[in-house]
Amino acid sequence: MATILCYGDSLTWGSAPNGGRYPKHLRWPNILNKLIGEHHQVINFGLPGRTTLWNDPFLEGRNGLAYIQAALETFGPVDILIIMLGTNDLKRHFNVGAYEAAKGVEKLIARSRIPNTYNFPAPSIVVVAPPNILSPAGSMAESFTGAVEKSQFFHKYYQEVAVQHHCIFLNSAGVIQPSEMDGVHLDAEGNEQLANALADLIHIEINK
Repeated sequence: MATILCYGDSLTWGSAPNGGRYPKHLRWPNILNKLIGEHHQVINFGLPGRTTLWNDPFLEGRNGLAYIQAALETFGPVDILIIMLGTNDLKRHFNVGAYEAAKGVEKLIARSRIPNTYNFPAPSIVVVAPPNILSPAGSMAESFTGAVEKSQFFHKYYQEVAVQHHCIFLNSAGVIQPSEMDGVHLDAEGNEQLANALADLIHIEINK
């Protein structure tokens, strides 16, 4: 049995574009679990607002780097770690782009491979470049001013980091796009499509 930890933000947590949270069966980590077999364990450790490594002055506990080791020990041993973070890095008040987000992912990779208290082996890592942001609407509009253009470079910089650090890579923009309702979050179809794309990669990794 493999343990797969999904470390992400609201797109992993299951935020719906019209507000609230999808029921479990519509969130991509739960769909992924069904696709690869429920004898494996897929853990949804998404948190709305989580960044790669930035401290958000408006939301506490969103620094992904600060909690990755604790997450790996809490759920360990973890066989496969899926990292899909960076969308929130593009919020206007952080004033960074896709390059800096990718460098944040690079730090997460390094931190996840540090020897831990319990001698759990380092997990295989899947780096997922977040989907391109569409025209943010509603409450997303102000927060993500300028993010549409920046998000176009997620796949370039994330792939470079993944290749350099021998991680599996998925460019999610190649299979999904956010809902037009808010331009950031996934609709139910997007969750299903992402789960299917990841299932192909996870099957290969599990069966090595």
